Amino acid sequence: MNDERTTEKIAALGPLTINRIRIGLVFLILASLGASWEQSSFAQNMAYLGGTISMAVVSLVNLFFSYRNGRIPKSLGMISVLLDVIILASVMFFAASTDKDMSSGIIRQIILYAINVILIVYSGLLLVPKFVVITGIVSAVAQGTVILNCYLHGVVFSEEPLEVLSPGFASTSEQILKLIFLIVIAFIVRSVINIFGLMRDAEEEKLNTIIVSGNELKKSKERMDSAAVSLKEKSRSLRNFSNEFFDVINNHAASFDEIGSTLTEFLSQIESAASSVKDQFGRIELLVKESQNLRSLIDKISGYSSELNGRIHSVLNTGKEVTEFVSGLSESLESLGESFRSVGEVTVIMADVADRTNLLSLNASIEAARAGVAGRGFAVVATEVSKLAESSGQNAARISKIIGESNDYVDKGRNRASVTSEKVRNQEDQFATFLGRFNELNGLLEDQMKINDQFLASLSELRKLSAGIETSSNEQNTGASMIMGAISELQGSMDSLLRKSELLSDTIKVLEEEAELLGKEY
Repeated sequence: MNDERTTEKIAALGPLTINRIRIGLVFLILASLGASWEQSSFAQNMAYLGGTISMAVVSLVNLFFSYRNGRIPKSLGMISVLLDVIILASVMFFAASTDKDMSSGIIRQIILYAINVILIVYSGLLLVPKFVVITGIVSAVAQGTVILNCYLHGVVFSEEPLEVLSPGFASTSEQILKLIFLIVIAFIVRSVINIFGLMRDAEEEKLNTIIVSGNELKKSKERMDSAAVSLKEKSRSLRNFSNEFFDVINNHAASFDEIGSTLTEFLSQIESAASSVKDQFGRIELLVKESQNLRSLIDKISGYSSELNGRIHSVLNTGKEVTEFVSGLSESLESLGESFRSVGEVTVIMADVADRTNLLSLNASIEAARAGVAGRGFAVVATEVSKLAESSGQNAARISKIIGESNDYVDKGRNRASVTSEKVRNQEDQFATFLGRFNELNGLLEDQMKINDQFLASLSELRKLSAGIETSSNEQNTGASMIMGAISELQGSMDSLLRKSELLSDTIKVLEEEAELLGKEY
């Protein structure tokens, strides 16, 4: 936009400069007219004066447009130049229309010819090459018309040196050369204008290139500034991320320390649990042995019951030996009392075993709760063992109760045996009652044998479970050791990552300084 305005200003200076030259020519012609007023004829003076006034009018018209519009239109400038050529040719034509002596002086006058040259030259100030050629041709034609007019008014054209200097004579070659020279001058001026135009175009192109380069440089600077700001902001963001990442790594390192401590404690608990499981397994083995002893004792009681049953039948078949049988029965009842006391001791042992089993299951439940997810299955087994221990305790209580009742019956039998001799008549009824109670005792013994078998089976299952728990405990111990090793390796990796994070933070700091320096340079 600035280049276009500059070009317009330069183009507008052409008509203004031409008009200034025109005004100068007007004053120059007036001065020349005043100096040669006495030497020229009245017709010539009037022609000169009319031409000068005409040029002055043209100048005033151009000044009017210049003051009103601030510039002279190029078209008006062209018309004014052509009018100047025509006015000059008209002045010369009318001035040459007198006698031949005056006419020859007109075409030989160097000032008028120089004015023609000046008109051609300042037409080039309009920066229109074709118009310069047109002006040159018009000037040559006008000059040729003046020469022709002189010839018609008696001027003799000759090549004789002495004649051409005389009034009424003119050199033919000189006039032809003047015409040719006017056209040549027009083409020279046109060439100069073309060169100036090319130079102007080159300068404009160069200026446009400089402007484009400046715009690109400005855009590059803006991009560089934007890139520097963006780089600085991203560096800050990356630095914040690095700081946050550094804090996270520190937190994770502390977390891994806590995890390592927790796993160490957990490993210690696993080892303690493994020891407890081994102890539990030993107690179960002892309980199995005691249960087998209980089975042997029950078998003995069963044998005693069979023997007593045979004796009862023998008493029934041998009524005569009632007294002896009562004595034997008293002894048998005494033995039976001892056996029941033994059975009572067994029930105490069973109750103690049930309590221990219950305590063991409670400990197993606690250890399973500590083990978390890995101990859920063991917790279920511990619960079932607790239920079995509770059931065994209840059965032991029932057996104890039954044995207590049996002891009461035995005591009653002994009392009755002591008074058998006095109550022989009621012997059969009492013996029948005793037989029924004895059969009931046999049934209870059979039930106790079944319960004991179930208890032994449960103990065997518990033994297997304890063995499995021991194996799982060992596997957990091994797994915990492997986890501890992996955590140690991970801790080493975290330490390495921490060092690299510190290096990244230093690099980001250098990057921020470079970005700030880049922003200052551009």
